[in-house]
Amino acid sequence: MYKVRFLIISARKELSVKYKKLIDNLCHDAIISKNLSDALLLIQKHEIEFIIISDTIKEKLSEFIKKIRILTYNSRPVIIAVSKSSDIKDKLEILDSGADDFIGEEISKQEFQMRIKAHLRRYLESSINPLTHLLDKKITIKAINKSIFNNDESVYLLIKIKGIKQYRLTHGEIAYEKVLQTLGAIINSTLASDDFIGHIKEDELILITNILRAEKIAAFLVFAFDNILNKFYSSDEFENNFTIKSDDNIQEAKDYLMRLFIAAIEKKAEDKDYKGIINSLEELIKLCDNSPNSTYVMDRIKLKGETSALKKKNKVLIFEYDNALSYLLKNVCEINKIDAKLVNNEEEFMELYGEFCPDVVVLDWGRDKKSKTLEIAKIISKDNIKLIFSSAYLNKKEILKSGADLYLPKPYEINDIMDYIKKYLNDFP
Repeated sequence: MYKVRFLIISARKELSVKYKKLIDNLCHDAIISKNLSDALLLIQKHEIEFIIISDTIKEKLSEFIKKIRILTYNSRPVIIAVSKSSDIKDKLEILDSGADDFIGEEISKQEFQMRIKAHLRRYLESSINPLTHLLDKKITIKAINKSIFNNDESVYLLIKIKGIKQYRLTHGEIAYEKVLQTLGAIINSTLASDDFIGHIKEDELILITNILRAEKIAAFLVFAFDNILNKFYSSDEFENNFTIKSDDNIQEAKDYLMRLFIAAIEKKAEDKDYKGIINSLEELIKLCDNSPNSTYVMDRIKLKGETSALKKKNKVLIFEYDNALSYLLKNVCEINKIDAKLVNNEEEFMELYGEFCPDVVVLDWGRDKKSKTLEIAKIISKDNIKLIFSSAYLNKKEILKSGADLYLPKPYEINDIMDYIKKYLNDFP
């Protein structure tokens, strides 16, 4: 999630604290200033995107807004004026001076938050890439700069698809767009609430996460990309692992299939702005160039946390006949701090089921119409364990009768099953 930074300018402490609490409740950041000189220092130091100005300041509100608008011309923050005046002339004068909105002091907390949310929605929607629905370069740069000044252990991942420009030329614009859309969806399925993902170029992304999750995310994205790659090529291209663009009588360099390259670096004390971060990532990702497969490289990533300090993991047992899908599910679970184990036969399942004591079971019907896992489902249902049952056959009634909590027809989206896994795990104390 991207956190927008607010600056509240008010000479009355109770008013500014009230607005700050309301903004904090919307999961965004707010800092307070009492006058213009302090406000200018904060605007220069921080990535201020919204400014709330109260008429409790010493200067005339409309004149003050004009000064702020001139001094923030390049960044163009959203300015919201707050006044106790209800005179229509005052409102018009304030809006004409450069304010984006006028709010009366008597406004209720709920209406204040709704107005702020409306401005946030317009602000962020105007910065969304229409293809991937991820945030654009402008917001990505702001997110990097903000994270540099935060007292945390941020890790920056540069995500690049090697060969996508050539793929665009040979397979066309629609196929190219589908690749980016799919990658965006896969990345979104891995994100925690405090992670950020956005574009730095049209086909390159920056992901900001913490030091404990960085390598797991990188490993999963590489794995997931390789496992969906066949959807973007003909069977002949995928089997050969390269694309032929011309006839036999014309020379041609071997053009490998697309590969996902990821470089990751920790935030360092000497980092001052986004440019140093991007340059370091661009240099590091060059180490991936000679790899024939998707890969990632980490620079000085050290896991500093202790297992005992982490939250207790919930347990998911996965019985899926499709090996690629089962490993994909396991990796997504682990990225979401869920303890997941795999089995691929009935005997192993029953043995591990008793030892592992899962909270949720993901069960697959199998490869033929006569399922061997229906009896397992009936056993699970007696133990009051949440059961997700997937199938490529249309047998909803039979599956639900066996005790399943969710019937999931194949093929399904990873996001869909993960939403249900998280929902069922939250049912447990």
